[in-house]
Order: sequence, then C-alpha cells, then structure tokens
Amino acid sequence: MLTRRDLLRAAGATTAAALLGCGARARPLVTARAGEAEALRGALRDAVEILATRLREPVAYALVRRRVRAVVDLAQRDVTDATTIAIVVGGRDGAGAWRERAIDRAEPARVRAAAQALVAEAPPGTSTPLAFGAPIDHATALDVEPAGLATGDWLAQAEVVAQRAEATASSRIIYRAAYLTCDDDRSWIVSADADVSQRLVRTRVGATAVAWQGSAPIAGTAEVAGGFGPAHERLGDDALAAMTAEALSLHAASEIATSPSADVVLAPAVIAAIVDAGWAGLGRGGLAVVTDDPALANGFGSYFVDDLGAAAAPIVLGGAPMIAGRARRSQPSWRLATGPSNLVMTLGASDPAALEGQVEDGFVVDGVANLQRDRAGAIALRATRARRIVRGARTGESWRDVELRGDAAAIVTAIRAIGNRAETIAPLDDDRPARAIVVPAVLTRAAIAPARGDW
Repeated sequence: MLTRRDLLRAAGATTAAALLGCGARARPLVTARAGEAEALRGALRDAVEILATRLREPVAYALVRRRVRAVVDLAQRDVTDATTIAIVVGGRDGAGAWRERAIDRAEPARVRAAAQALVAEAPPGTSTPLAFGAPIDHATALDVEPAGLATGDWLAQAEVVAQRAEATASSRIIYRAAYLTCDDDRSWIVSADADVSQRLVRTRVGATAVAWQGSAPIAGTAEVAGGFGPAHERLGDDALAAMTAEALSLHAASEIATSPSADVVLAPAVIAAIVDAGWAGLGRGGLAVVTDDPALANGFGSYFVDDLGAAAAPIVLGGAPMIAGRARRSQPSWRLATGPSNLVMTLGASDPAALEGQVEDGFVVDGVANLQRDRAGAIALRATRARRIVRGARTGESWRDVELRGDAAAIVTAIRAIGNRAETIAPLDDDRPARAIVVPAVLTRAAIAPARGDW
C-alpha cells in the first residue's frame, strides 16, 4: 500500500512530497516580544563590544523564525507551528582566521557568555573601534500579515486552494492536496559600525493532483512563492487547471529516442534547476543575462541586508566562483557561507508559442524530478515529461521520465530565444539559505535521452 509520500515521490512530485510529509507536530515557542527583542538587541551590542577587544570584524547575529505549515488533502487537515532561534557571534582573530560560536537560546546572559568564550579561546589580536550608530529597522511589505492569523485561519487559506483545485478535477484524479507554508523571519545583525534588523516573510502556496496512467502515478503541481505573506490568491485558477491537465495527460509507452544534441524548449522550472545548479559558473556570454538580485520586490530570496549587515544590491553574474557581499547563514549549523538570493534572468520578447515555433525538430521539456551535477559542471536532469515538436508544432507525442544532459553553463550560453513571462521557482532546501530562480521559458540545445535507473 503506497503511503501519501510514496505516491508523490513515485509521481515525481518531490517538492510536494517534502511539503506534505509534515512529520511530527512541533510545539510552538513564543516569538520575541518588543521588550524581549530590545533586550536581545542590547545583548548583541554587548557581545560585539566583548568581541572587539580581541577580534577584527566582530559581528553578532540573531534569528527568530516562526514557520507555519497548513496542509489539506483527502486524508487530513493539519497545521504545524514552530519557532527556531539561532544566535551566532564571530570575528577574525590576529592570525586572520574566522571564528564563530552558535547557540540556540536568546537569553542575554547566554549571548554575552558566548562572546566571552570566543574571545578567551582566540589568540591575541588587536582591538576594533566601534561606531554602531542609530539602529536601523527594515520590514517587508505584505499582502497578508501572518502574525494576525489563528490556527483556523491558516487552514482556511489552504482549504480555499483545495476547493479551487477540486473545481478542475475529474474522476481520474485519485489524490489532491493543497498547502501553504510561511517563514516569518526576524533577524538582527550588529557589527562594528552598524546595528540593523530586518523582518522577512517567505511564503509558498501550492497544490498537487495525481492520476494513474497504466501502472504508474502521474502528478501535476502548481506553486507560487515569494515575500508577499500568506495570500492564497497569489496562486491563480489557471495554474490549478494546468496542474490537473498535467496529471491527466497521456504519455507514450515506448522510451524517447536518444539525441546527443537537440533543440529543446525548457519550461521555467527546468531552466531554473539548471541555473540553480550552475549559478557560480555562469558568465556573461550568450543571450541570457542572469543577475543575483536580493533587492527584488516580493522576492522569495530577497533581503535588505545580508547576514553580515551588507546592504542588498544586484550583481550581474560574471563567472566568479564566489560573490562578494553575499554572506548567508542557514540551519543546521548557521555557519557563515556564500550563496545567491534571487537569480533573475532578463526577459526576452517571445511568448511560449513563438519559442516552439522556432523549433524544426525538437522537444518541449517540463517538470523536474531530480538533478545530479558533477564537479566539472555536467548535469543530468530527470524531467517528468518531454513533448515532440516538428516544424514548429507539437505532434502529440509525449514521454515521461526523460533525462536532459549537458554542461549547465553551456546550456545557458546556448540559449537563442527567451520567453517574455517569468515564473518564480523556490527550491525546497533548508540546508541552504533561502533562494529563488526567476526565469521564463527558453529555447536552447542539450542532449536528451531516456532516464537512467530509479533516482
């Protein structure tokens, strides 16, 4: 008997499987109230003063994250509500090495003690002059304020999506679900010359539908993601109808023929996965221009300052393996790392039909089940469907479980036409900082073949 998660994974709906497999219910913690927040901010300043006695580039970082997840499907209606707290103090010692210490309690005494312990174990260094200045506070503009929603309100939002999805269903749909997840992040970054706080709200609204085709389940998914708050209206009825149509679509019983180099129109989700896999190696060659833009309005990966307090500013990717000013932290260790925010591809002039009209003999590829990448940049992307195009028109032939192969940067460089409408794809990966890829459909070249094995 297939479980809900097994069913979704078998259907290739990996994101839906992860989101709908809610797991154990977490006990909610109390988010910092105004007085507690000010006490924490004061402790962060105290910590930086302690760090500055021996370390250069002293910094104290605090995050309070409330995560709410509401799920409605044929089996359950469920809400989980949990709070995560992370405090990190750090700086550079006299030998130039970066040192930091993390704790998961926000008591001011513990924050100061962490700074004292870090200083005590560091080799002798030089003191750092401090000039905090006046505190600066940033907050995201939201469609809906999550702090004002009760448990029933979260469920109601997900149920509205489920009801709208049901309106597009048929008797062949064996499973339907809708979900809404929201991360409400409040962070404080205090350094030698700044005291900044920011509130960022990141939301996903989505649904999935599954139908049987022969002996295999076929899934359709729809999702919107961004910094707009828990607003179910952001997921349109047209996207839900397309989700159902995808689940009901038929595929050929035979395998797709291997082509070492084919014209391919890649749906936004597919080119997004390729850009995400190879962003550090993307240069400025070719038609496509990709920008890392943390200041994108309502972007899922947007922020006002990075996790060292540097102001957000867009950077056109130029092939550098590391991008300055992109200091990010993520669970479970919360260590300082470098990563992108919103990877945005400049739009072209072609609507989807015009992209396909430029293909003499090739394929439309959509749906991402998995992607593997080696150190040299070569990728193998398992897509859920490929449709045949001949002389600019679809033939009606369609295959599931196909594999797109090539070098990530080369596939992007080979783009010769770009769509005029972008979609936001937000990878589900708690072990990396929040990011999004904002891309349209594109026309490029890549190898295409039957998928190898069962990933």
